[in-house]
Amino acid sequence: MSQDPVVPSGVRAGDAEREATVTRLQTALGEGRIDVEEFGQRAGDAYAATTTAELDQLLADLPAPAAAIPAVGEVIRERASSEPVFSFMGDVKLAPTSGVPRQIVTVLGNVTVDLRGLRTAEDTVELQLYTGFGDVQVIISEGVSAESSGWTLLGNRKTELAAVPRLRGTPHVVVRGWSLLGDRKLRSLAPGESPGRWRALMDRLADRRPPLPPPPPPPA
Repeated sequence: MSQDPVVPSGVRAGDAEREATVTRLQTALGEGRIDVEEFGQRAGDAYAATTTAELDQLLADLPAPAAAIPAVGEVIRERASSEPVFSFMGDVKLAPTSGVPRQIVTVLGNVTVDLRGLRTAEDTVELQLYTGFGDVQVIISEGVSAESSGWTLLGNRKTELAAVPRLRGTPHVVVRGWSLLGDRKLRSLAPGESPGRWRALMDRLADRRPPLPPPPPPPA
């Protein structure tokens, strides 16, 4: 005689509740309440949760997020481009043109953010990157000023910016990163230049390659 499947007690959790739980965990990671390893474990449990009670248990030891109170005359605008980006066991590749995610979190994945096509009126563009077991590369255009801060554990941090004057009207890019077992690089490239050194070499060879001769005339 077959047994009936065990149905978990409690309210079934939906995708919206799971995403909200992971977002709260991202905030806790940025606040230093949990580390990268614990964040990856809890985020995995959140996506595997069946009931809302399981999700609540993952946030039981974390304070409720404080509501943002605007100052007098201040208007808070919500932009989809500023929403945090999370990836577990996957790479993140972004080339934004109108807005930049303020926070990117990856576990077991690499991050590439190409800001050369970004068009913004902001004076400062800030990126917060939290990575575990993955490399990070942020690319800006030549003539854009930038700085990198934060720490890397068992990884290297490099800043390779072209020695050219800052272009008028360009933002100042601030990269704040916390990396575990991964390298972090901030570099500037010319428009259209490939981020990969091998690909860039191939592009240069293709540009220097002489044009093909014209085809022979058809026979009479």
